[in-house]
This record gives sequence, structure tokens and C-alpha cells, in this order.
Amino acid sequence: MNKIFTIDLKSHKVNAYVSRYVARQTGNGIAIFDNVDELLANPNIDTGKLLNVFNKVSTKQVKRFADKKTGAKRLFNLISEMPITETNWDSGEYNQKVLKQMDKSQEESDKMFKKVRDEMELYKDKVPTTGPKVSKPRGQFAGKWIKILVDKNPRKENKKEVCGYASFNLLLKHGADMPYELYIKSGGRLEDLKWDIKKGWAEVYDA
Repeated sequence: MNKIFTIDLKSHKVNAYVSRYVARQTGNGIAIFDNVDELLANPNIDTGKLLNVFNKVSTKQVKRFADKKTGAKRLFNLISEMPITETNWDSGEYNQKVLKQMDKSQEESDKMFKKVRDEMELYKDKVPTTGPKVSKPRGQFAGKWIKILVDKNPRKENKKEVCGYASFNLLLKHGADMPYELYIKSGGRLEDLKWDIKKGWAEVYDA
């Protein structure tokens, strides 16, 4: 298996990885290579850098290299037998261990979420209600009052429960100015009210 090597440009630490993808996941500020030529071509690596890296890895220190190519070859030969550094991005047995740990963490997270959700449901059941919700007035006459301007129902008599005649009777029977919301709630129709206003039989005003 071809190893992919990295050199940390600040610390001069060298690592070997299973693939170039894995090497890239380890962070920025590194030189990545898998052969001498690629190491030589890296603009961030000079002869002095190669010397520092070599002396950090080797048990035998050297004072200098004859040139950059010599240093690159000696360093590559030195690190070629370096063991693979295991990471969370590897494939194989090590990665399976990581996945198992992630599954365990997810399971614990799910249990905690369920516990919090159950406690919230229990608390919700104990909170007293403050009363029924009151719907906000809607429509162009919302919040207004209706005032009739005639003494009797001007519409043609109709025995249907839902009609313009019936809507106007609601206003007459109320005996006083009527809130628009009460008019609608009692069975009055918006279109009937608009017609009555248009004919001058009723009007609306702000409370």
C-alpha cells in the first residue's frame, strides 16, 4: 500500500496516512507527498527545512545536505517504513471502532432527548390554563359597532333562517347598537351588512 506523508511546516513533525484524502483532513500548514519528486517540487520545502525535519525524525543528526535533492532522498528513505497514523477518516477496523463509538454517543443523545421531551410534556400537563383563547377581530368591520338607521326591517320578508331579512332582524331585536363580532356570532352575514350600509339602513362606527 502506498503511504501518503505529511510534514507540518511549523513543528516539522512527519506523519504517514492511508490516503491523500485522509492526509488533507488533518489540517492546514502541511506539505503532502508520496514520492521524492513531489517533495522536491513543494515550494514550501527548502534544503534547510529538509535538514530540520530529517534531524527531528532521525536518531543520528546531520549538519548539512549537499543539496535539496540529496536531502529529499535521504528523508524519504528514512520515513518510508514509518507506521500509518490512525485517524477517524481511515477505512477498516479502526474506522469501525470509531463508528461504534459514534453510534453509542448517538444512542445516549437520543435517550437524553427523550427524557427532556417527557419532562416537558409532564410539566405542560401541570401548567394551569388561563382561560379560553379569544380570537382577534377580523375583517373590515372588526372592532366596530353597528347602528341601525330605520325603525323597521326594510327588507322583503323572508322566512328563511339565513337571509338578509333575518340578518337585519338580529339588529332590530338587539334593541341597541350591536358589536360587529356579536352580529356575526349570532348569525348575521357580512354581505347583508354591507348591503344595509349601502342602502342607508345601517352604519358602523368605531367603539
